[in-house]
Amino acid sequence: MTPYQRYLNAQQEINEGLIRMGISMDRPEGYVRDPQRRMDEMRNFLECCDNPQRNIPAVHVAGTSGKGSVSAAIAGMLQEAGLRVGLHVTPYLQSATEKIWIDGSFVSAQQFRDLVSWVMPVAAPRVRPETPASIHGMASVAIALEGFRRAKVDVMVFEAGCGARFDLTSFVETSVAVVTNVGLDHVISLGPDIEQIAWHKAGVARRGAPLVTGATGTALDVIRQEANSMGAVLEEIPHSGNARMDNMSVASKAAGLMGELLNVKMTPRVIGEGAQRVRLAGRTEVMPGDGPRVILDGAHNEEKLTVAIEQAFETDVAGPRVLLIGFLGTRASPDIIRPLARRFDHAIATEPRVYGKTPCPAADTARLMENVGYAPQSEPDPHKALERALDLAGSDGMVLVTGSFYLVGDLRSRWFSQESVVLQRTSWPVGDQSGQRLSK
Repeated sequence: MTPYQRYLNAQQEINEGLIRMGISMDRPEGYVRDPQRRMDEMRNFLECCDNPQRNIPAVHVAGTSGKGSVSAAIAGMLQEAGLRVGLHVTPYLQSATEKIWIDGSFVSAQQFRDLVSWVMPVAAPRVRPETPASIHGMASVAIALEGFRRAKVDVMVFEAGCGARFDLTSFVETSVAVVTNVGLDHVISLGPDIEQIAWHKAGVARRGAPLVTGATGTALDVIRQEANSMGAVLEEIPHSGNARMDNMSVASKAAGLMGELLNVKMTPRVIGEGAQRVRLAGRTEVMPGDGPRVILDGAHNEEKLTVAIEQAFETDVAGPRVLLIGFLGTRASPDIIRPLARRFDHAIATEPRVYGKTPCPAADTARLMENVGYAPQSEPDPHKALERALDLAGSDGMVLVTGSFYLVGDLRSRWFSQESVVLQRTSWPVGDQSGQRLSK
């Protein structure tokens, strides 16, 4: 059996083995139903795994937008300073191994296979409808933690999934906490307004630990109150109006604070070069090759979509601009669609395809787009939709693929195969021309 086949078998096991009996990956994560039972279940799960998170200092990163990029930048800075670094990001685009980085590379196919085999005896007995937390989610977090323990990392940077207060990642031993910013996202799970969402994000705070935030307005007021009640030292990053600059300022501050705790020097050179050391695919990423400029950006809320459009329009193109968009069933809304109004020459609605999650039907997304001035095409098959978009853009146009990380990950395989990503442990396998970022 090849290493790639071992990876595929492990991924099938962790997907199919943990989603039977009606347990779905895309159900709301229980914040409203019974968050304490959910946390108790995760605590017990980790205890049965011998608490792999113990004795590893962590930077825990929450926020609405940019938390993946901030996490990657922090990890790169700490690695540049000479530390052995584990990085957890979510979601993945093409391979589950992308969620677990050790010193800048994904875990190998064999490591992933071993980690799945390790966690299954703990996870399998919990596969029942009454389990109060996502078994798939608990297992995924646990194998990342165990991967870092086995690698003997000096520090881990852990991106939260949804919220922070009752997130399955909240059991890491936080030395530095981060809230990048707060916007309207995950409203089904976290609450209908900024105050409630900020309260959940502020749950990343830990007594005595510094809390770095780029939040503003009402959200910042909530975070200040929570930091004060927890005895956390709040570090506020001034808002510049440039999302990328603000995120790098948050990352630099957080990395500097962790460097102080671990007694390593975070010089300007370390910060600057480290920020470029780890990059994530699918964030305003330009695909290689001839033909129209194709940009992939997994922007799935109004704020992220606004930034994605601004960055996509930074470079002029002579031909038509085409939007290809698709959402999961819990994501599509008139608010998300609003930034798209009359910006593109053509639009195509499609559907992300990912195991265990329900897409928003392409026809429903198309109807939302009609409300902001488009006469969109509707094509449920994302690969057929991409072919249409490329034809419409022509050789000198542009295609922006956005709306869901899962859509981006599926279509990214046109340029970078999943097998190469898994085996070479990078989103930019050798032998393929690396995608360039608009931000560089």
